[in-house]
Amino acid sequence: LPRGPKLPRLGPAAGVAAAAAASDDDEEADADRRRREAEDRANLQDRLRTSMEAAARAEDFELAARLRDELNEALERDEHHVAKRELATAIDEERFEDAARLRDLVASLEPPPPPPAVKVPCHSDVTTEGVNVRVMSTYVASRSRPESGQYFFAYTVCVTNRTTNIVQLRRRRWVITDGDGRVEEVAGPGVVGQQPVLLPGQTFEYASACPLRTRTGTMEGTYTFAWLVATPAAKLEDGDEGEKDGEEEDEAAAAREEDERDMDEFSTALTFLREGERSEFAVEIGLFGLDADVGASTQ
Repeated sequence: LPRGPKLPRLGPAAGVAAAAAASDDDEEADADRRRREAEDRANLQDRLRTSMEAAARAEDFELAARLRDELNEALERDEHHVAKRELATAIDEERFEDAARLRDLVASLEPPPPPPAVKVPCHSDVTTEGVNVRVMSTYVASRSRPESGQYFFAYTVCVTNRTTNIVQLRRRRWVITDGDGRVEEVAGPGVVGQQPVLLPGQTFEYASACPLRTRTGTMEGTYTFAWLVATPAAKLEDGDEGEKDGEEEDEAAAAREEDERDMDEFSTALTFLREGERSEFAVEIGLFGLDADVGASTQ
């Protein structure tokens, strides 16, 4: 019988590494499950307690009594709550040997802390369709009031046209997310009151700011650009000239020569821009962080 291809054999080191990775994944999955279960228990207890108090204020005591019983049942099913209650009782009764055991039990039943948040760099650098967008953010301490939940961030944007065409920034759209997950979208025409036109190789730089209610957050978004085509004024005028003869033709030729000399000297003034045949296109503004602990400024 024909034999199939031999499968590669894992060496001892590779096998140990694979087993360790699998073990780490299992531990993280178990930690996630325990965190979710603890959060579900806490949410249920909070809902029952809030509903019970509302029923009591409305003098619906039958409903309040039923909700009280449901709350007590939920608390009795919560091993962590029961262990904490028994620990408090052991301490009050000076049963310190039991208190030491219950202290360890409470610690073992605590849901694991969430994994540390991944820091988002306070800068980004992305090129789309040949248009490069670089952003850098800074925390402005002098305009922030942390005690009131007011954090002020400044950011600088550099847009560089790396194409061989002329482009214009038409619109912007920002997605701002604070540290609590609240999302806000900001959109509008241009940037800082302008719709800059960029020649090949040209850069436009501007600064703006973003207030937040949390110490950290992120920003990302898109710019909408249009392709533009430059048309010299002389080409537009050529189509308007009629037939001339004799002396008039000589005068017209002399006038054209003078216009060409002027065009060489004032080419920008004698050039018109219009939209090209290609449609508008989106340019990505890469994700960057807003962090009160990084890059603080006193300005």
